[in-house]
Amino acid sequence: MLPFDIFPYIMYPMKIYMSNITDIKNITELESKLSKSDMLRYKKFSNKTRRLQYLLSRAMVIDACGESIIVGSNGKPTIKSGFISIAHKDNWVVVAISNTPVGIDIENTDINRDFVGESELLGLPKTNDKQTFYKNFVKYEAEFKFGENANQAHLYFYTKDNYLIGVCSNDPQNDIHFVLSGRNKNSDIK
Repeated sequence: MLPFDIFPYIMYPMKIYMSNITDIKNITELESKLSKSDMLRYKKFSNKTRRLQYLLSRAMVIDACGESIIVGSNGKPTIKSGFISIAHKDNWVVVAISNTPVGIDIENTDINRDFVGESELLGLPKTNDKQTFYKNFVKYEAEFKFGENANQAHLYFYTKDNYLIGVCSNDPQNDIHFVLSGRNKNSDIK
């Protein structure tokens, strides 16, 4: 079992699960949840952080809705009973599960970059302002994961410490519920 309380995800049209790989207590237990194909892919990751992000995201989905992730014809992860989107940054993993299409992204806003250069490279509005760049970047990623008609969906932003989370969804904001895990269980999402 993951280190957070699981509520039936159908209580809210969308739930966003957020967990940190440093809260993993029993890797073997999480590995036992993986399908054969997920286990093969999991074993191919040479980077330990990326490997744990993959493991945790799969276990989070299974524990949240009782289903394994399947890869849709478009190459995106999905589940039989709804829609999911997965993002990870550093030690954080966020998984959005919804009855409607969803896209999610998370970024560490403490990282300094060549904001103008990266904006140009990604086709984002040029900016040298850190907050504006990260908002544009998270929006870009969440909309990409949402897919077609993202320009007609809602875009919501949340912060957790120095992380910015962007959610692209058709769901109203008050229908989105965050579920945090481990030592972060009682911390704030704004």
